[in-house]
Amino acid sequence: MVLRERAAAQLKRTLISLRHRNFRLLFWGTSLSHVGDFVQAMAQSWLVWTMTQSPFLLGVIGFCQALPRLLLGAVGGAIVDRLERRRLLVATQVLAMIQAFCFWALVYFDSIQFWHVTVLVLFLGTVNTLNQTARHSLINNLVPREDLMNAIALNSSLANFAKIVGPSLGGVLISVIGIAGCLFVNAVSFVAIIATLLVMEFPAIKGRVNVEAPFWQEVSEGYQFLRSEPRLCAIILLTYGVALVGTPYTRFLPVIATDVLHAGPTTFGLLLASPGIGAVLSGLGIASLGRLRRRTHFVAMSVYAFSFALIMFSFSRSLPLSMFFLVLVGASNIAFRAVANSMVQMETPPELLGRMLSLFFMDKGLWSFGTLFIGAIAHGIGTPRAITISAVACALAASLMLYQQRQAREARPPEDLKPRVTQ
Repeated sequence: MVLRERAAAQLKRTLISLRHRNFRLLFWGTSLSHVGDFVQAMAQSWLVWTMTQSPFLLGVIGFCQALPRLLLGAVGGAIVDRLERRRLLVATQVLAMIQAFCFWALVYFDSIQFWHVTVLVLFLGTVNTLNQTARHSLINNLVPREDLMNAIALNSSLANFAKIVGPSLGGVLISVIGIAGCLFVNAVSFVAIIATLLVMEFPAIKGRVNVEAPFWQEVSEGYQFLRSEPRLCAIILLTYGVALVGTPYTRFLPVIATDVLHAGPTTFGLLLASPGIGAVLSGLGIASLGRLRRRTHFVAMSVYAFSFALIMFSFSRSLPLSMFFLVLVGASNIAFRAVANSMVQMETPPELLGRMLSLFFMDKGLWSFGTLFIGAIAHGIGTPRAITISAVACALAASLMLYQQRQAREARPPEDLKPRVTQ
């Protein structure tokens, strides 16, 4: 009886941010859309691999998908800070749905070419850059500050639960209804998030209207604020490093599935789903925590765990072991990103939140260079060895951040050190 009560209390703590109606609508509305996104991502990767048989061209598609995040950067954040975020979200979701239907039509009528995929991916990357920044900055307005880390962690768990369902479903759907069918499923899934955004009831949340400052001056304000906050700057630079050389491993899972594990699309779907399992468990664990102390140290330790698991995955030649290590990769990666995200949101003024989150999410833009870099290395020495090199580089980046933070603490006067001791 006591254990049951404790479990109920723990579950209530884990799901506490869902008590807020508008966040609850956003949470469930994005769930189906995320599943569709990952069904399309798997179908897209499998399409490119079967068309080209080239790890490098897989890297090119990854480059095109992530490049808009890097190019837009704080420009997208300044746009988000100026516009009403719900309307911006509806507009970006409608555009993404149109892209999905175009992609489906090209594949269904057997007209798809590699350059079509490139253009469609570039377009979707641009739309998603604005969408992700607007959605995450909207969360800050839907829950009180004390529930913010819980909401971010639950949102991350949702996205990664979709990584389990989406690729697993995609692996089955490719065999049953083909790549075109997967793309159609994704196109239809956008109806869920668009509908929930339209029925949400809350005062319009706008950026600064009647802005007198020039647009580019507002863009520079984001960079100036980041330079003035050394701890946030160090955290964001670490996310950039991991994104550049670590997370691009996902783009080369088709190669692992076929050339290393000698299997087909079902195994590819299992590999894609495995990090999502770990990420969901990790996200729920973080959501159940109260105040997390020494967040910077926690971020660094999570990157070390990510690097270790990724190295072990690169050496695995067994599907069960590969899936196990990818579960650990996903768990450590979401722990790192969820806590870093909450630090950015908690320590940024509301009027700069869009720009800071846009700078934070620029790490996904670095996937564009990372996929080309890892793809080029994989072409020369093999994909498993390239993944090993990338994991070691992530661990070195975390070590550099800890060293710089220690140097900064030692350089501060004792009276300035006390407020940071628990951070």
